[in-house]
Amino acid sequence: MRVGDLVKHPKGMVNVCEKQYSSGIVLDVIRPTNPPGMIQCLVMWVGLIGPMQYCADQLEVISETR
Repeated sequence: MRVGDLVKHPKGMVNVCEKQYSSGIVLDVIRPTNPPGMIQCLVMWVGLIGPMQYCADQLEVISETR
């Protein structure tokens, strides 16, 4: 996963607007090095005011940046 990738929740969000979480753009990718851990992604969703942070394995890439 890289900055600029278009992502979605594979199953949408439970009890939240599925349309809103159907596409978002990755703003930052945080790769912990000491100790190595889960890759985190900062995602801006359609219609939200600010970005939210997720583990990369919670997201599905719709369209990759080149």
